[in-house]
Amino acid sequence: MELKEKITLDMLTKDSVSVLRQKFVVIDGTEMQVGENVRNAYTNCESDRAILKEQLSEEYYNAVMAVWEV
Repeated sequence: MELKEKITLDMLTKDSVSVLRQKFVVIDGTEMQVGENVRNAYTNCESDRAILKEQLSEEYYNAVMAVWEV
């Protein structure tokens, strides 16, 4: 049994982004969602950029920053 987390950057604009987190368990090659979707919205401000840097992997963080042109 393997636990995976999927992150989706949704509604990414130059001013904001919505981050969707979903957890899945993989049993015999089949993914099944565990728990509820968790969605948080962030704006292009210094405090939210700091939160995103802590919570997202470098790949996702850099994608947001590319759109936010920081």
